[in-house]
Parts: sequence; structure tokens; C-alpha cells
Amino acid sequence: MSNAHDIAEMLAKDAANVASYLLRDGKKHGAEWKAGSKSGEAGNSLSVRLTGAKAGVWKDFATGESGDLLDLFMAVHGYSFPEALADAKRFLNVVDSMPEKAQKTFTRPQKPKNSSVPVNRVREWLNGRGITDETIDAFKVREVQRNGSTWALFPYLRDSVFVNAKYRNPDDKKGMGQEPDAEPCLFGWHLVQPKERTIVICEGEIDAMTVWQAGITALSVNAGAGNHQWIENDWEKLERFSEIVISFDHDEAGDKGATEVMKRLGVERCKRMKMGAKDANQWLMDGATPEDFKAAVINAKSQDPDEMKSANEFIDSLLNLMYPEEGKDEFPFLALDQQFPWFQFRPGQLTVWSGYNGHGKSLLLSQVQLGLMAQGERFIVFSGEMQPEYLLERTVKQATGLDRPTREYIRASLNWLNDKFWIFNQSGSATIKRLLEVFAYANRRYGIRHMVIDSLMMTDVPEDGPGAFTAQKEAIQKLCNFAKKNGCHVHLVAHPRKGKDESTGPGKMDIAGSSKITDGADNVFMVWRAQKDQAEPNPSDEAAYAKWVELQGMPDAKLILKKQRTGRTQDFTQLLWFDTDSMQYRSQSRNYKNIRYVDHTSNKSEVTQ
Repeated sequence: MSNAHDIAEMLAKDAANVASYLLRDGKKHGAEWKAGSKSGEAGNSLSVRLTGAKAGVWKDFATGESGDLLDLFMAVHGYSFPEALADAKRFLNVVDSMPEKAQKTFTRPQKPKNSSVPVNRVREWLNGRGITDETIDAFKVREVQRNGSTWALFPYLRDSVFVNAKYRNPDDKKGMGQEPDAEPCLFGWHLVQPKERTIVICEGEIDAMTVWQAGITALSVNAGAGNHQWIENDWEKLERFSEIVISFDHDEAGDKGATEVMKRLGVERCKRMKMGAKDANQWLMDGATPEDFKAAVINAKSQDPDEMKSANEFIDSLLNLMYPEEGKDEFPFLALDQQFPWFQFRPGQLTVWSGYNGHGKSLLLSQVQLGLMAQGERFIVFSGEMQPEYLLERTVKQATGLDRPTREYIRASLNWLNDKFWIFNQSGSATIKRLLEVFAYANRRYGIRHMVIDSLMMTDVPEDGPGAFTAQKEAIQKLCNFAKKNGCHVHLVAHPRKGKDESTGPGKMDIAGSSKITDGADNVFMVWRAQKDQAEPNPSDEAAYAKWVELQGMPDAKLILKKQRTGRTQDFTQLLWFDTDSMQYRSQSRNYKNIRYVDHTSNKSEVTQ
């Protein structure tokens, strides 16, 4: 999660220890560390500033080399930048990885056999937009014939490997496309020098070529301002940059896309570049000089702090709240076998799920997750009480509506879950601090907006004893602050106190621990399961059998909304029926058809024999 900017700042704060570690035979002289060279022998040729605003800055006066302490890691050890960053993290004891998900499979495109260096229409078209022959050649743009027309081919190269390609028809503004099933990535990586620490990211290939032509290293997204899949795939390569300048089009889509990119890559290192035209290439054609582009990069602005908003900025959200558009669902609904419009999972909120042990709160929450994933949401789940394979067994049963789906159906389900569902893979308890570190990473890299902690007792937060009240209050505050800061929804499972009688559901104040758990939460759900005799009595005992039949027709469980901070519904109860084989809850009757969250067609039976 920590990028080059963060690591460089951490190294600078500990400059004295870093300098002595890298330049072992050097010595401290006042506010500087002196050494003979980057090899570390005694001398005075190389100086590292230890304090003040320039802490961490070094220069070798014999060779002219200079930089920050990450650059010194590279110079001393001969590291590449990723190697230097990794070693610096080890030195600082920074661990910021998260459980890896299964890697997607992409199709590597074949280089078109009929491509050539642009000599006719493509070169003429690009020259007409102010792009020089030198720039065309540097970006390896090619000319291809497709469907009887001439097209420009923009190759996407990562580490000299051809991973994607964009095609544009100079004679048709709508004529564009890219290789099917190819890897999302940024255009122009092959021109980025190893020591570059500032990068400009543009909305289109020609804009990136324009900025590069002005003497500024630039990349381009592969599918417009609204598609952010490249963040996931180029995450490691983007870690190296201390400053990322976003040069998206000055329109509604560009503004929205830039805001999302800055949030996910880190607002502390991202800036927005303002130009005198809609995009970089148009600005060039309007007469902008290289000096104009360089000044625009220098003057790029950071986002205002999230906390600083004018009242007028809330007008749209206020109008949507008080006068919602017909049929417009701003937030995902609670859903099982149908949607329940009385409850929406809003970003920036904490929902507490509670219920007696064995009453199915985790089971119900799992099905709620599937309903939200079907609406396009992404989840990461920490289940300290279940190993991943058992957690997935439950999820797959609920996703298919079957007790034993076929192997093919299981694979289809995992494929459906692959881009929607992540597991925090740690057995036993986890600290709140570590959970939030991984959750922040998941939100930035993968755009995950729902985080599940199942349960509070499997974290480092004590339920009772000395200091429990304060610890619980601080934990809930951290979860709430995280949700608001990142625009996420945190789901927390918290057990109630053990009651003498489970024939009625627990109340809001029955949750184990302090009242701060429910006081701090935005929403509180209780799950209560009816106590039924599952064994069928002898039909000859007519009275007992009739009572049993009557009980079987009654609801098996209740989902009780005890608190909703921002909604209009309070103390609402939803009756539920449970199907043992599919592990699904239904809101209508026991005979209601099982839900199939994952479509799967096969000539074979869906259920194993």
C-alpha cells in the first residue's frame, strides 16, 4: 500500500540510520553524513542531509550524482527501482501486501503481419494533429489495413512485451477499438526511464504523445476516463512515482474519472493538470508550446481536502435525497430472493449484524453479499471462524441454490466470484489495524467497497475486562472513520450477550461489550431463528402432527432492523424461510424457487449424482 512517496518520507525522517546503514564507514558531521563515495568508505565527497526540510537529500560531488534516499539505495546496491523500493520497505519493516486473488487470464495479441511504419495516411493524420515523425517512431505507431481501410495501430508494451493494441481509423472518428480479451494497461511504458519519479497520465494515446513531445514523460489509459482496470494491472509499476499528474479531458467524464484515479492512487501524490483546451492535443493545435505544458505540470493542483466542502457542493445529493428520481437506485438494495427498498447499503457507513450463536447471522450476511455482488458490488471478507474452503463451500451452495452442484458449476461460480469476492486469508484472530491496512489496499487497487469483519471477537478488541470499553469505542471509531474516508461500507458481526431465553430475539442493547458498538454504528440488524422441532412426529399422533405441520409453515427466522441512522425505516421485521440444501433464506415461502445467482448451462445435470 505504501508507495514511493510514502517510503521516501519515512526514510527521510530516519535519515541518520539510513545513511549509516548504506554508507557504513561514513561519519556524522553536524547535520550531514559524510562518506568518500557511494561505496561507503570514509571521506567527504558524498554528503547526506540528516535534518531539516532537505533531510534525506544526498549528492556525490565527485560524480555529480544526487537524489533522495531511495535513489541512494539504487546507487549503493545497483538496484532497479522496484528492488530499491522493496529493500527500503524491508529496512523500515513495512509490510503492505494483501492476499493475492487468482490472476485473470488475458489473450496476448499477435503482432499484425500486414503492419508497417506509417508512410501514408496515418503519418499524414498524426502530422496534421501536430505530432512529429520523431514522436510517431518513438511510440512505435504502425499502419495496418483492416476491412479495406487504413488504420493506426498504437502498441501497448510492458517490459518490451506486446500486451495490447489500440486501433484508430483516421477517416472515421467512431472507428476505434482494441484487441479482445487483452490486458488493460497504460500506453507508453517503454519510454519511461528507470529514474523517473514524476509521470503524467492522459486520457488518450495522442494526448500522451503530445505531452511526451513537449519533453514530459507521459502515459495513456487504454479505455477512456471511466475505465480503471489498468490500476490493478499496473499497480506495482506505478508504486515508484512520487508525483502522478492526471491530464484527463476537461469535461464531466474526465473530471469524474480523474477524481476516482486520484483517490485510488493516493491523493497525497496525485495532482490535476489544467490546460487551455479540452485535451492536450487540442491545446497543442491551438498553439501551446512545450513551455506551456511544462508550466501546466508544475502548476498542477492537488485535490482540496475531503473535509473542506462548500454547502453548494451538496445540492445534487440533497435534491436526490429529498426528491429521488423515479426508478433511480443510487445505492445497492438489501436483496435475497427479491429487493427490499426499505434498506440501502450506503457508502461511508458501518452496519452491525448480531444474533444469538447458531441463529444464522453469518449465513444470512453471506447471502446478502451475493445479492449485492449481483448488483455490481465487490467484497473482501475476513472470517476468523472459517477456513477459506469452508467459507467458499457455503458461498457456492448459496450462489447456485444447490447442495452439491457439479464440478463444472462450481468452476463457473468461482469464475463469477473471481472479480467480485476476495478473502482475507488468515486463520484465527487479526488486528483491527492490519484489517484496515488490507481493506485500504483493496479499495484503492481493486475498487472494493464492502468489507466484512466476521466477527469482532476474532479481532484484538477485548469483549470485557479492564480497558474493554475504551478499546471498543476506539475500534468502532476507526471502522466508521475508514468507511467515511474511503466511501466504503463496513459490515461487522458482533455477538449478543448470552441470554437465558432465546425464544425471543435480542435487542440492540444486548450486543456483547459496551453500548459504543451500537451507538457508533449507522445500522444495526438482528437475526433470530425460530426454535422448531425438526423431527417429524408419528402421523398417528394427529394433534402433534397437526401442530408440527403448522409450525413448518411458519417463518424460520426474522431479520430485524433495530437502527438506521440515515433512513426512514426503524424497527422493521422481515420474515424469512430457510432452505437447508441451498443454505438460502427466502422472503416469501418455503416452496419458493431457489435463487440462481450464477447462470450456468450444461448438457449434464447441475447436481452431482
